[in-house]
Amino acid sequence: MDLVDRDHALLSELTGRHLDRALLRAEPMLAGLGTRRFHRLFFAHGEPSTLVARIEPDPKRDTVSNRESKPVQDTVSHRESKPVQDTVSNRESNPNRESESPPLWRAEPALEPLRSFLEQAGVPVPASALHLPECGIDLLEDVGDRSLRRVALADRDARYQEACGLVAHLQSLSESADRIPAFGRPYDRSLVDSKAWKWLHWAIPGLLGRNPSPEEADSTRDLFAHIARLAEQAPLRLAHRDFKAENLHLAPNPSDPGERMVMIDLQGAFLAPPEYDLVCLLYDLQVDLEESLIERLFESALPQLPDMPSPELAWERFDALAIARVCKDVAHVVYAAQSRGDGRRWSEIPRGLELIGRAARRRENTFPGARVLTRVIHALTASFKAADPQEQG
Repeated sequence: MDLVDRDHALLSELTGRHLDRALLRAEPMLAGLGTRRFHRLFFAHGEPSTLVARIEPDPKRDTVSNRESKPVQDTVSHRESKPVQDTVSNRESNPNRESESPPLWRAEPALEPLRSFLEQAGVPVPASALHLPECGIDLLEDVGDRSLRRVALADRDARYQEACGLVAHLQSLSESADRIPAFGRPYDRSLVDSKAWKWLHWAIPGLLGRNPSPEEADSTRDLFAHIARLAEQAPLRLAHRDFKAENLHLAPNPSDPGERMVMIDLQGAFLAPPEYDLVCLLYDLQVDLEESLIERLFESALPQLPDMPSPELAWERFDALAIARVCKDVAHVVYAAQSRGDGRRWSEIPRGLELIGRAARRRENTFPGARVLTRVIHALTASFKAADPQEQG
């Protein structure tokens, strides 16, 4: 029995026992680059007719007898995340190689009680039908497959304004870390350092076929250290952490014919500078927003934020956070394609490089290492365009 079949058997048993409902069928849902699994559950009778099952990976439970199946893991070891160049040359010849790699994804708290906290605060999140922490399973409201990513161009402005309002709503909330762990998880220097590591060890080698030069490595570390200092000086507010269009669903509204915006994938919430979620939303690898629209949305959102940063300071932090985040995003896409055979998002790399280049060019005279980064982006872009399309992804 493979992992999907085991999931379905378990979900059928749980829905019967806890909800007294017979599962008609379960369909695997396309997930992101992480290891969490999702299934849409269909029921023959009763309401709601569908739910979404969210399953946390468990190496013991997810190991199956099929020799071709592998245990699902939350992190990768140093051996699994070595630079591309390490596979074809003596590792001692790489002066940029650190002794340890960061985890691919940091461990996150459970979905509850964060989901309930946000729901009670009026933040639109999926309703819960069943929470089984001992199994790592949640059954949630099915908010459909239509997201902000698919919104019509005529509705884009209004919907993105609505999304910016959700950012302000999140930032107005506070609670003790003992009750809601998200409030004890700050955007810190170690997280920024992990993004630099992934850029140097996955993105540059994966796209250029070589390790970063000493100048590139040193400049990257200087740049990301500067980004960390800017973040340390900023107020920290609750952030979704992956507040992109794909995670903002437009679900049917039972009270009127319109659609309501619902946040999903929220378990990674943490405390970050006020501009963080706006970076996620406006510098999204999957949605090509015009720079003029980005500027207008960003500046109209600032007065709504509790800390109301000045435009000048806010743009400085926006560029800093954008460089760190999008470098990490591109690195994850490269890693997924080349180390895990998952090339679904390979086509997003050119936009990612373009966004990094925009922010770096604006800060060439004020951020250490930004000028070298723009040169690296130029080389990466040229290399990507010159590659055989059949080899990409």
